[in-house]
Amino acid sequence: MIKKHIIAYIFFNLTTTIGFAQNFIPFDWQLVYNSDTVTEKSTPINLLFSWERQGVSYLKPSGNLQTTFFVPKAKKSSDYVLEVTLLAHVESIHINDHYIDGDFSTDFIWSATPEYKSRKFNIPAKYLKFNQENSISIQCDNYAYTGGKNHNAVKFYADSISNSAIDIQFEPENHLFNKPSEVKFDLDIYANTKGFAEIVIENDYHDTLLVKKLTVKKGQQSEKINLATENLQAGFYSITAILKDNAYTGATSFFTVSPTEIQAVSTQPDGYSQYWNNALEELKTVTPKFKVERKDELSTEKRDGYIVQMQSIGNVTIYGYYFTPKKKGKFPAILNLPGYGYGFENLDEFLSVQDDVIELALCVRGHGLSAKSFETEFPAPGFFGYEICDVNKIAYRQIFMDCIRAVDFLFTRDEVDQSKIGVMGSSQGGGLTIMTASLAAEHISACAYGDPFPTDLKNHIRIRTLIQDELNSYLNYYDNKCTFEEGINTFDFFDTKYFAKNIQCQTLYITGLADDDCPPRLGFSAYNDITAPTQFKIFPNDSHIGESNWKKEMMAFFKKQFEF
Repeated sequence: MIKKHIIAYIFFNLTTTIGFAQNFIPFDWQLVYNSDTVTEKSTPINLLFSWERQGVSYLKPSGNLQTTFFVPKAKKSSDYVLEVTLLAHVESIHINDHYIDGDFSTDFIWSATPEYKSRKFNIPAKYLKFNQENSISIQCDNYAYTGGKNHNAVKFYADSISNSAIDIQFEPENHLFNKPSEVKFDLDIYANTKGFAEIVIENDYHDTLLVKKLTVKKGQQSEKINLATENLQAGFYSITAILKDNAYTGATSFFTVSPTEIQAVSTQPDGYSQYWNNALEELKTVTPKFKVERKDELSTEKRDGYIVQMQSIGNVTIYGYYFTPKKKGKFPAILNLPGYGYGFENLDEFLSVQDDVIELALCVRGHGLSAKSFETEFPAPGFFGYEICDVNKIAYRQIFMDCIRAVDFLFTRDEVDQSKIGVMGSSQGGGLTIMTASLAAEHISACAYGDPFPTDLKNHIRIRTLIQDELNSYLNYYDNKCTFEEGINTFDFFDTKYFAKNIQCQTLYITGLADDDCPPRLGFSAYNDITAPTQFKIFPNDSHIGESNWKKEMMAFFKKQFEF
C-alpha cells in the first residue's frame, strides 16, 4: 500500500548532477540489509561510486540506506530541498523519523547520455535539527545495473547557500602513467568556507592504499598531488576527492599505471587445449547448410542486407544479419559478435555504413534471431551459469563454436576477400573475439575487442565481488550438485584469456577505466599474452556502455588495416 504523503513534493524533469554540487549529506552511507534474509548485516556505500563497484546488485535483499548529516540554519525555511536519484526501487524515505516519500523506481537506461529524473522534496524546517546531527534513511531494493558510471545521488541543500567545487585533473589525456614515478594529478578547489579535502586512492581490488587530508582555505586554490614515492604497482586505481567546508562536494576519477606489465594470477587448466580441439572436431561433423535470403528492409542504396542461417554444433540452427556492397568485387569482411543477451536489435549501425565492406552480425544461440535455438532462464542460470556443474554441457562450448561456424560461412562467399577477414566485439563480444581470433587464427587477419567477457575470470570474481552471489545463484538453481570451487573450475574451461597467446593477427584493445562490469585489468590480462602486433586505446571516463563509441574506433582500425 502506498503511504499517504505528509509533505508535498515537486517532481523536476532534471538530470541529476553527480559530483561538483554542494550537499549537506555526506557521500558515505551504510546499507543495512534486512536481518532475516541474509547473514551479512551491512555494507559501506559511497554514493560517488556505482552499486557494482561496491558489490551490490539485484541479488542483494532489501536494505536501509542510512547516514547522518549536519544542517546549518538557512535564511528561509522553504530553502531546504532533498533531491534523490537512486537506481533502485525506493520503498520509503525518512528524515529524523519523518516520512518524506516512497514507492518509486529509477530504471537503468543503456545510453551514453542517460537522462535520469531526480525527485525533489521541500523539507519543512520543523523536521530538522539545526546545528546538530540529523538522520536520513532510505528503504530500498532491486538495485539496478549501471555499467560502472555512477548515477546515484542523494542531496540535501539550501538554495541560499552557493556551491563549492572540486575537480581532479590529469596531464595525460588517457590517465595512463608508464612508470610509478610519473603519477601525479591536480586538485582544483573552490571552497565557500575554510575546511579540508580528503583524498583516497584505491586499487581495483578495493584495497585502500592512501588517505591524504589537506587543509583548505576559503576561495579558489589548486593542489598538486604527487604519488611518485608511493611505488604503485602495475594496475588500475580510483581516486575519491571529497571537500568538506560548510557542506560536502565530491569527485572521482580513475588512472592506470603500466597496464602492459600486469602479470597473470591464474594458469590454464589441464586439458584446456584438448577440450577445445574436441569441440572443433565435433563442429566439423555438422553439415553447415548455409542459406542466404535477401531482405528489402535490410537493404540500402549502398548495401544489400540478408538473413543468413547455418547449422552449428549439436545440429542447432543459428542466424545472423549479412550486409554486402551492391557493386561487384571482393571486399574485406568483418564478423560482429554480440554482447551478453544482445541480438543486434539496433541495426542502424549497419544500415548507415557507406564503406565498401562486408559485415556479418552473428546472433549466437540464445541471442536475437537465434533466441529460440537455445533457451535458458534469466537471471539464473543464463548463459554464464548454464550447466555450471558439467563442463561438457556449458553454454559457451556451443556459443564459441557458433562463432567458428560464422567464419566458415565467410570462407564460402565469393564476395569475401579471404585475406581480409576481421572480427570484433565488446563485453561478451570481446571475449568471443579473442576466442575466434585464436581458434580460427589462420583465417583472421585483424581483430578488435572491448572490455571482454568471459576473460580472466578468477580476477573478475575477485574484482567484481557480486559475481560470487551470481555463482551461488547458479549453484542453487542446480540444487548445488557441485561446490563453489568446482563451479569456478568449470569457469576455467571457457575463460578466453587462455586463447590470447594463439592470436596471430593485428589486434586492437579498447577499454574504459570506469568499467565496473568487465574491468580493464581483465582485457589487459589477455592483451599482455598476445605475441602478434597489438595496440590499445584507453577512454578514462568510459563505463561498460562505451560512451565514446568504441565501434567507431574499431571500424577506423579495420579501415586502416584493410584499406577500404
